[in-house]
Amino acid sequence: MKFIDLFAGLGGFHKALHELGHECVFASELNTGLREVYKINWGKDINIHGDIRKIVETNITSIPKHDILCAGFPCQPFSKAGNQEGMNDKVRGTLFDEIVKILKYRTPKYFILENVPYIRQHDNEETWKYMHKQLSKLGYDVDHEVYSPQDFGIPQHRKRIFIVGSLT
Repeated sequence: MKFIDLFAGLGGFHKALHELGHECVFASELNTGLREVYKINWGKDINIHGDIRKIVETNITSIPKHDILCAGFPCQPFSKAGNQEGMNDKVRGTLFDEIVKILKYRTPKYFILENVPYIRQHDNEETWKYMHKQLSKLGYDVDHEVYSPQDFGIPQHRKRIFIVGSLT
């Protein structure tokens, strides 16, 4: 299957899906240093794009058709360790909406999102209700689970929520 890797960082989603035999057809990462590391990790020829907001706003058609959308969207607005501005953080807190726009435009069969577990409780669960509603309105069955690397024998404690969906 073909996948896209949004908020790609070093390429964690890319590693997992590549090892399962899937093909990355689009990647986006705002941080230029991380884009360079991504290229080192996944090939100099890969064209990793910058600001997903600009791409969605001006050239959403450049995002190819894909089967799986992967996105580890910014967690700072939703983390207990931060200011907890949520979607009031106009720089990072609204990037979930860019994901929704891409899902609506390309309708991939699946998505995998990753964030801090607290996103479910943020703003008295209003953030989670909003996200779940937006994804469900697009026809996705939505589920989630919290994992930490220690659950897989890796000596690190870092709980993350994985939100998955498939078209019904």
